[in-house]
Amino acid sequence: MPNARFSRLAVLAALLSALALALLAALSAFPALAGPPQQDSTPAPDATPQPGAEPSATPVPQACSECHLDIVSAWETGLHAQAYADPVFQEAWQKANSEPACLACHTTGYNPRTQTYAHEGITCEACHGVTPANHPDEPVSINPGPAVCETCHATTVTEWEHSAHGEQQLACTSCHNPHPQQLLFDNDSVALCLNCHDEEPRDDYAHLSHPEQLCTDCHWHRAKPEDLLAHYTSGALYPTGHGAVVETVACVTCHADLAAEEGTLVSLDEAIDDMGLGDSPHPLLAARVRIHELEAEVDTVRAQGENTAVLRIIQGAVVGVAVGGAGALVAFRSRRRARRLSKQD
Repeated sequence: MPNARFSRLAVLAALLSALALALLAALSAFPALAGPPQQDSTPAPDATPQPGAEPSATPVPQACSECHLDIVSAWETGLHAQAYADPVFQEAWQKANSEPACLACHTTGYNPRTQTYAHEGITCEACHGVTPANHPDEPVSINPGPAVCETCHATTVTEWEHSAHGEQQLACTSCHNPHPQQLLFDNDSVALCLNCHDEEPRDDYAHLSHPEQLCTDCHWHRAKPEDLLAHYTSGALYPTGHGAVVETVACVTCHADLAAEEGTLVSLDEAIDDMGLGDSPHPLLAARVRIHELEAEVDTVRAQGENTAVLRIIQGAVVGVAVGGAGALVAFRSRRRARRLSKQD
């Protein structure tokens, strides 16, 4: 009997120990289940606001501002910080029924699958990536290059790639201060251009006859109002002039009165029709291609003309050498004959 009693006590103690362990495990897990959700260093994505919701000002990146207050202060004044809260964007976005695709470029960390985002506006991590946990010991990406800009500014980067600036690999930050979204040299476009184009002043007609204009007035194509409206309604990107090529529209924009005068300049629409490009969906681009083709034809004809001139010079030289040689030969034979006759006498 004592052995049986001991066995029962041992079993009872084991059951009580197991129950106590289970209770402790349940108590330790209960706060995690019932308590508030834990947050890491990255805030949870905000839900996409409902149409008509009042946008809040883009919050200042607190972690960055602790050390980079001057940069964050400059960023707050720029278009990137206001990309979501901007009233113009909000009005157009509401008219588009709050199209979620717009948030890919007007918020940070947008997830198209869940249609949520991490931050309103374009914040630091949109360009520099997520800050490493051991920063500043581990640095962030300072200048990631045009690939980051291309995410939202695809048309601009494409223009740049085909420009002289792109050929020289002058990246976006060579001209732009990305935080306040302004040009370098205190937003002075002329000083910015002359920083590289510091050769002798241009003495051609186009530059001498426009002393009051800025470089960008002619070399930077500006989108028409309908192009801006098309972006608001469809998201289509528009030309920004980063090809740095003087377009016909730059001339016609200022010389509209001359364009209307008979016998001087024709209107842009008439010029497009005369070139047979009226049905093209992108007549200006097609006209530019046609102009390049005509310029290439002119260069070919000019090169052929130069080759013809050189050929004529060579032909003239050959004829001259042949005639001169023949004359010299005749003179030499005549002289030998004269010597023979004088010896015979």
